[in-house]
Amino acid sequence: MKITKRVEPKAKIKVVSGSNFSVETAEHLPRLHQLCCLFSRKGTFKTTAITNLLKMYQDTGTMDRCIWISSTASSNKKLIEHLHIKPEDLLDPDDPECINKLIQIVEDERDEFLRFQHLVKHYDKAMNDMKIGLPISDEYLVAYYDVSTDQFRKPVPKYKCWLKGRPAIISATFDDVLGHAVLSNRATMRLAQKHRHIGAFDSGGAVGISLYFLVQSFKAVGGINRSIRNNASTFMIGRTKDAEELKEIASSCAGVVEPEVFYKVYDEATKDSPHDFLFCDLHPKKGQPLFRKNFDTYLFLDGVN
Repeated sequence: MKITKRVEPKAKIKVVSGSNFSVETAEHLPRLHQLCCLFSRKGTFKTTAITNLLKMYQDTGTMDRCIWISSTASSNKKLIEHLHIKPEDLLDPDDPECINKLIQIVEDERDEFLRFQHLVKHYDKAMNDMKIGLPISDEYLVAYYDVSTDQFRKPVPKYKCWLKGRPAIISATFDDVLGHAVLSNRATMRLAQKHRHIGAFDSGGAVGISLYFLVQSFKAVGGINRSIRNNASTFMIGRTKDAEELKEIASSCAGVVEPEVFYKVYDEATKDSPHDFLFCDLHPKKGQPLFRKNFDTYLFLDGVN
């Protein structure tokens, strides 16, 4: 049977400009916002790796607030203290309101950012009106008056990024939460699906949040739900002796590489030390490969990258 084609240009699909990864990051760091699933047995690299990654984002100006969800945060105090995590940002994974509190943090950050922009926009007019004797609202009087200096001054930004016209970049790390209520909470699954759209602006776009799930096993009961794994943009995988578990992990990457390719690159990344891991970036930047050994070694494969 012969097939004849005729193109109708008026019906051509037009791609709307924009990106799922709206945060600009340093060239050597993965895109944000991301959803990362990290699997490795106890005592290897999980918390150390994530705190290092978040610190690299902080040092390059692309991570402003880190939230930590864990029942063992106190035992990892030295690992997370250099991220400047505030006490109110340490959440309980067994708190039924944990995810709601997380979403509220993002929405409050959006509202604070919008209020700052509003106050900056009206500062000059308010000061001029007051100078010539016109009344100004109590909102502006309270917002602009600095009690410590007894002077009026422009609003002070909570983050330096506000001066650049962007809201805070936020992350939430779920550390050592295997078997805890938060992983089986349907709200967590919904958050994984919509994390880039949390804290939406009426004008378009959103604050969003990056999510990091750290567990000891890929397939354990009470572990990371498939709906969360299916929304992951990055994976971090440590050495495992469980062949079935590794097979399931390989199948999760089947959309980008064949299983035999995955096994090869996995062995290369993890063969030297139990603290090494395979980093899989499903949305790498231009010129970068799908895989890295840890964060600092690119793994290029002929015919794949």
